[in-house]
Amino acid sequence: MNPYDPQKAARVWQRVQQAQPQEQRPGSEDNLKELIMNEWEAAATYAQLARQLQQKEGAVLQRLSREEHAHGACLRGMYSLKAGEKCPVHMPRLGKEPPEVTLRRCYGLEMRSLKAYEAKCDDPEYGHVFAKLADQEREHCMALLGVIGGLEKK
Repeated sequence: MNPYDPQKAARVWQRVQQAQPQEQRPGSEDNLKELIMNEWEAAATYAQLARQLQQKEGAVLQRLSREEHAHGACLRGMYSLKAGEKCPVHMPRLGKEPPEVTLRRCYGLEMRSLKAYEAKCDDPEYGHVFAKLADQEREHCMALLGVIGGLEKK
């Protein structure tokens, strides 16, 4: 069985969304499912990494996992309010790779989430929430860089 490839999954998800006729797409929640999946992937990945790394780095990653899970729950709440139903996104299965590779991938995922949230800050209903999520993603980027930098000196 092949390990989960998040980039391939994102490309497939994008093709599925583009295949839907415009009138069948939900209005402003068009990419909320993708954002939710990204947050939950990050939460699961950080939890897994926290168990593999030293206590100091592990504690940082546990905190990031909790915060990413909260982001996913917040986004699911938005989706429920907008779509009138619960979001059917499920937790991803994680592959095995060296922590340094995983952390590098996570940094890229954080940057994509940050860009998406910044683009939604002008949303009339949830702009203030997206602004807060963007602030937290910036903090996550800094925390990840600290963890990565701590690993390199060992």
